[in-house]
Amino acid sequence: MSLHGLPVELLHIIAQDLDIHALAALAQTCSILCDVAQGSLYRHICVSAWSRNLCVVALLANKPSIARHVRSFYIAIDSLSAVFPSYYRLLSRAILNMSELTSLNLLVDSGVSWVLKDACTRTSYPHLAHFTCSFPFDENVVQFLTKTPSLLELEVDSIPSTFACESLGASLSPATIPRLEQFIGSPRTARLLVPGRPVKSLHLNGGALTDEDITVLAQSTAPILVLGAVTNSSPLPFLEQLHRYLPHLAYLRIMTTQTILQPPAAEFYEQVADVLASFPELSAFELSGVHWGSQQKRDDGSKRVWQSSPLSVQIQLDDEIII
Repeated sequence: MSLHGLPVELLHIIAQDLDIHALAALAQTCSILCDVAQGSLYRHICVSAWSRNLCVVALLANKPSIARHVRSFYIAIDSLSAVFPSYYRLLSRAILNMSELTSLNLLVDSGVSWVLKDACTRTSYPHLAHFTCSFPFDENVVQFLTKTPSLLELEVDSIPSTFACESLGASLSPATIPRLEQFIGSPRTARLLVPGRPVKSLHLNGGALTDEDITVLAQSTAPILVLGAVTNSSPLPFLEQLHRYLPHLAYLRIMTTQTILQPPAAEFYEQVADVLASFPELSAFELSGVHWGSQQKRDDGSKRVWQSSPLSVQIQLDDEIII
């Protein structure tokens, strides 16, 4: 039996084991095998100026039959790359054509969120689970999110700009992105996205997390297990506020803007250790780049014991080393 006689599903399985050169050769044989080969050749695309493959965007914009094969698309254009508006118009058409995306990463000029406008004319991107962009949380992003019912991971507004208005949150329906589990971005955008959604993981940057923000994050419909944030508050009151509203944290990373001119006193370590012990599920904690050690006291469900004093470092010199 020739390849032409095999079911298309089986041909796709065979193509998955071919290298890029074999796929390119297969694509030149006939129309049926060309479609099969393209399904693997263009399944995962990474575009960047330093990779010298920016032209792929034009191909996806002008060939919807190829764009529909793309499952993950990543593009990174730094500020040093000379890119004309016409290129971003091609990118906009390419996004529109990639209807079967599961992952989309747009690391481009933060002022070109309009590349999402064409995509908003599509009914939906039913399989998109991951979306990362360098855009502020503006109207174009809000409208695009209404087309992503299966979205699980979102990164937006990581570097907030003044023209991203919080009032846009009113246009984001509670039914939008109902399955969101992970968010990376600014605290102000987290306030708009977390309430009423099953968010479990938060990595917040671009602004300090306040006590009021914490009460809003507690309105997630799922326990928040992972949190990374910056605070202007003292560590102890901040930890106590987290314990009150987010008691199920399993991983916590805090950066404080307060200047520490000298090593904390032993009393500080003891106080922090006491608060950490009150989190029943916490297993990892980092404060301003310092990892705090801990161990499970017993296997009977008792509280984890946290480091309550500075770690001592003993340096032993080998007798055979001659200085």
